[in-house]
Formats: sequence, structure tokens, C-alpha cells
Amino acid sequence: MTPHEKLIRVYQKNDPKAVNEHLLIYGDVSGQCGHCNALDVKLEMNFCPSCKTEFLYVAFRNIKFHLPKVTKLFAQRPSLKIIDYDDHKRNLGELKAEEFLK
Repeated sequence: MTPHEKLIRVYQKNDPKAVNEHLLIYGDVSGQCGHCNALDVKLEMNFCPSCKTEFLYVAFRNIKFHLPKVTKLFAQRPSLKIIDYDDHKRNLGELKAEEFLK
């Protein structure tokens, strides 16, 4: 990123289940695979060590804590999409509730 480029949120429609299948959820020190729930997944990994799913998305449980890592991720893996964890969790919860009430 150049000195003039800043981070800004962009909203787009996505299927929460499809995102979850390729999601790396990153906490304070390690990550979790959204597909198989494997733990201790490193941020640098392109694939889950357990289920071999390719990570296309990453969500940080506390994005403010990880802003320097986000900038580094953009440089290393520009194709990786960073999504808001709270949005994803809420959308997945709504989808599960809709399926339960059918």
C-alpha cells in the first residue's frame, strides 16, 4: 500500500455458507478453519492443514488488534478477502435460524 492508500470497508453480497467453507477465523494468536474447525491454523497458511480447504477469506475476531497484519496480508496475498467477523457471524446465525424454522 502506498502512503496515500487507506483501509476502507466495502460491502458485497455473499452466501454465508460458501464464505464459511473457505474462511480462516483469526483470534489473538492463532486461527481456526471455518470449514472443519481445525485449530492452530497460522495466518500465513493458504490451505487448512486438516481438510486441505483453500482459504479465500479471513476474518479477525478483533480487527483493531490486527491492523498491522492486515496491511501485510494485502501485500503478501492480494487475492485474499478480509471480511468482518461480526457481520459473518450474524449472517450465519440468521441463516441457521431460517433453516431451523422451516
